[in-house]
Amino acid sequence: MCLFSKIILLLFQLTVFSIFSQEKDTKLFLRGYIKNLHEFSFVDQLEQIQWTTFLHNRLNFKYTPSETITARLEFRNRFFYGDNIKNIPAFSDVISRDNGWINLSWNLIDNSSVIFNATIDRALVNYNEDNWDITLGRQRVNWGRNLVWNPNDIFNTYNFLDFDYEERPGSDALRLQYYTSDFSKIELAAKMGRDDNDYIIATMYQFNTWSYDIQVLTGIYQKDWVIGAGWAGNLKNTGFKGEISYFIPYERSDETENVLSTSISVDYGFKNGIYINGSVLYNSSSDDFLRSVENLLFADITAKNLMPFEYSGFLQLSKDFSPIFSASVSAIYSPTNHSAILIPFFKYSLATNWEIDFTGQSFFEFDEYQTLGNSFYGRLRWSF
Repeated sequence: MCLFSKIILLLFQLTVFSIFSQEKDTKLFLRGYIKNLHEFSFVDQLEQIQWTTFLHNRLNFKYTPSETITARLEFRNRFFYGDNIKNIPAFSDVISRDNGWINLSWNLIDNSSVIFNATIDRALVNYNEDNWDITLGRQRVNWGRNLVWNPNDIFNTYNFLDFDYEERPGSDALRLQYYTSDFSKIELAAKMGRDDNDYIIATMYQFNTWSYDIQVLTGIYQKDWVIGAGWAGNLKNTGFKGEISYFIPYERSDETENVLSTSISVDYGFKNGIYINGSVLYNSSSDDFLRSVENLLFADITAKNLMPFEYSGFLQLSKDFSPIFSASVSAIYSPTNHSAILIPFFKYSLATNWEIDFTGQSFFEFDEYQTLGNSFYGRLRWSF
């Protein structure tokens, strides 16, 4: 039996185990899903179309030996087949990229037509008792407030265009949370990467005042000191959120500069079921590599550089037409080069634990009136 057949058999056995284990009084739990995604992409002519098939399986193990201790181990298993493997330079390296302290990503099959990658993106132990919540291991330290751009999310920034990764990246970190009241806490987190300068140590204080959830943070972000703040509340019936982070290099040179990154968002739900979300981002620094928006698809963005432009805007309209059908359209725009991204999305629930959705991502630059690329995705998902 070939390696790939063995892997598929193992995944099937684990899935069957998860179905039967839920009926027993056990301390070990397994959840997950299997998704099949098909991508079709072209620049501006349909005869240039390329396709890639992506099979994505996730296994989430949770073990609760006591009321105060929880352990989690979660895998991403991804199988790629198609044109992207052959035509995108270093596609294999992008898929296997792991920025953690320990490399937990492996390309088990890697050739000119097929890639099979297995990644552990959660591996942690959590202790929760009284006012203390302590977590050690690969985890998500989520300090962000906004939907799209999160300058406060300094530990594990995520790419909004990577819509198939709902869980978002994690960090190899120690996280201490102490709740001083029902609405306030003090938090300390430390992350270590493989590179000498890839470490983050920061503390945050969250509290509630005037019906607003407010947070302030400070710490060391790689080669910078960072200070920041965020808030979430309402202006009458309109949601109002914001984040600001300021990065100050602690070793000065001609190539270093202070960087300000801030985003503000508003959202509102209408009586007819339409939901609107808008956001603006200001970034005082930009990355020359990311001067074109289509590079965002495979970019390793950071909290200091969430977009390739100084100013960017986001607008999303969504509506649930029925309990089983919803749709949205999102647009990202920057006045620099008049760059834009258009993202339509449709989701339909086929049955319990089964759903299908369609997503588009089209990239434009209006200064020279050119289409930079189009990608359309069809995805079928079964959750267990």
